Amino acid sequence: MKRIGTYEIESLAQKFRVERLEVNATEPIHVKAAIRKLNIMAVYRPLSDASCGLSVKTKNGKSRFMLINSNMTRGRQHFTIAHEFFHLFYDEHPVSHLCDGKMGRKDVSEANADAFASALLMPKEGILKRLSPEEIVTKRLSLAKVIRIEQYYGVSRSSLLYRLKALKIISDTAFEALKAVPVKESVRQLGVDQALYEKGNELLVISDFGEKAKQLLDEDKISEGHYNELINMISNGLCS
Repeated sequence: MKRIGTYEIESLAQKFRVERLEVNATEPIHVKAAIRKLNIMAVYRPLSDASCGLSVKTKNGKSRFMLINSNMTRGRQHFTIAHEFFHLFYDEHPVSHLCDGKMGRKDVSEANADAFASALLMPKEGILKRLSPEEIVTKRLSLAKVIRIEQYYGVSRSSLLYRLKALKIISDTAFEALKAVPVKESVRQLGVDQALYEKGNELLVISDFGEKAKQLLDEDKISEGHYNELINMISNGLCS
């Protein structure tokens, strides 16, 4: 797969918003609702710090599976989900893989997925709509404004800052200054809900699980041990 250009990836993300998720160009995406709408089987479970998640799909593309690391913050989880959307719907040669969450990666497919996730969750038009003319001209945003935007779009501080920098909405100097601010402490001082910055959703299962799990097992996409573990989750009432 070749590296997709900025204009094309932005257009692809907007098309995905409108045609598949049926949301407009500026509103936030509720990722759990999106998972259900796209008919994806998703499982949240603890993984190592080196892994954000993974995704696989059947050969005919009718059944899709996603695993999300519940040890990551909810904001990071949201980015992982959007990242996996790209692999599941647009990757030319998708293979079972682990997303490690590293920025600036060399793998073309992973770079495309990161760019897509960023554009999908944080649409340029929506961000600009929330800024004042002065902020756009000076390329400087207050910490309070950054927190309001990350809360609105449900993303991590790191994801938002990289997006703002890529869109040239903030300068390199402003990026470094904001990146140096401790996330949880800054949120606590403003009295903002901290759920976005905490881990969660452990063992949550989303989708019509059993049928899809069996299909993935039959196609050797998951092991019998993983299949039995996932079915046990259903038995324990952990489905959503």
